[in-house]
Amino acid sequence: MTRRAIAKAACTAVAGVLLAGGITIAAPGTALAARSDCERGANGFRDISDSLVGVPAGPGDKILRPSDPQGLVGRISMRAARIDGDVYGFAALTVPRAGDDVWMDWTLNGRDVNVQCGPFKAGRDGNQLTSAAKVTDNSPNYRFRACGGGGGQAVQCTDWW
Repeated sequence: MTRRAIAKAACTAVAGVLLAGGITIAAPGTALAARSDCERGANGFRDISDSLVGVPAGPGDKILRPSDPQGLVGRISMRAARIDGDVYGFAALTVPRAGDDVWMDWTLNGRDVNVQCGPFKAGRDGNQLTSAAKVTDNSPNYRFRACGGGGGQAVQCTDWW
């Protein structure tokens, strides 16, 4: 059993005991993250091509320059595209370097990350990299943000959309 599976099982067991006893604990934090949380339809996500461009979504992109301390170049952005009649949101990193990561955080309460979709790692320089896509919703609490990191440097994220 992997460390991730053990951690999930332990958290589930503790939550069950606490809920059975009438105790509810909620704390902000980052969800456990793995590509498997959003690939091949997991959690309602949809696999998309890295070549999907879509349209800009959200409050603005994070433009990265070689001089930035985060060590990334290019642009991290939230994008939207109509797929089979529904609007999906996804994260994109343009002009990544090999080894750079991109992912999309998804929240149901407007602040805490429920699922971190990714990270997805660039295999070579210069080709756009995307996360899996998730259908959008009009609820103000159902939100996404695009994030990226690379080479052990600090993470950059867009604002929530």
